[in-house]
Amino acid sequence: MVVDFRRPRPHPEPVIIKGDCVEVVHTYKYLGVQLDDKLDWTANTDALCRKGQSRLYFLRRLASFNICKKLLQIFYQSVVAAPSCTQ
Repeated sequence: MVVDFRRPRPHPEPVIIKGDCVEVVHTYKYLGVQLDDKLDWTANTDALCRKGQSRLYFLRRLASFNICKKLLQIFYQSVVAAPSCTQ
């Protein structure tokens, strides 16, 4: 990823490491954080929102089966609220 804040963004020169040309990308996931070439947090925020919506969908789906509140709380605490260490 090339980070360049110049207004007319010039096309970056190809980077070659040990004879291999390194691919230029606009976004890159590193340590669970989505980084983009403008150092904007939009890609990371969108990814986190999608992940949260997906997990909440399963909670709503379980609730539609009339699962008891205690089990729903356990599911929420283990899957929705606490998985920050399992990106």
